[in-house]
Amino acid sequence: MANIAMKHKYIVKEMVGATKLCESYMILDPQNGSFLGSIDEEATTAQSLARAFLDKAFLPVKLVMRDPQGNQVLEITRPAALASSVFTVRGADNKILGRLKQKFSFMNPGVAIEDGNGQSLGTIAGGWRFRNFQFKDNNGNPIATIRHKSEGLLRELLTTADTYELEIHADTSMSMISLAATVCIDFIYHED
Repeated sequence: MANIAMKHKYIVKEMVGATKLCESYMILDPQNGSFLGSIDEEATTAQSLARAFLDKAFLPVKLVMRDPQGNQVLEITRPAALASSVFTVRGADNKILGRLKQKFSFMNPGVAIEDGNGQSLGTIAGGWRFRNFQFKDNNGNPIATIRHKSEGLLRELLTTADTYELEIHADTSMSMISLAATVCIDFIYHED
């Protein structure tokens, strides 16, 4: 886990899979392209089949982040939701690191971040184009920037696979929550 948590910049790349019904992401070091970890959705057969008929937003989600050796680092879960999503982020020790709560808005997308006790850690706000998101603490200080990167017209038109650039501005203590937030933003705003 130390290798993942100690970085200030990441690339989170959603993998394209024609036969795969579950989401999968690679976490890469933008400086040298080295593999830092993966995030894979774990779904039952029934959930995978339900995706053929229902919007993903209505189904529960369980994502597991693993380091390069395959050890579990984080678990991100969301119950089935009809409206705003709430993701719970747990560490490898099953302790709640945070909750990410979608704030409903047509023009200003956002996510409220709370710790395991319900205390605010800050907010993530995005622009109306849903491309750039700023994670700020309760005093308005920047913690991280999440940028949705364009991968070319063909990839954008033919797939829902997205790539994000994550930059941590503060100390790396919020790296894991920021990585979880990147994937949650993908689920909330970019999965069709």
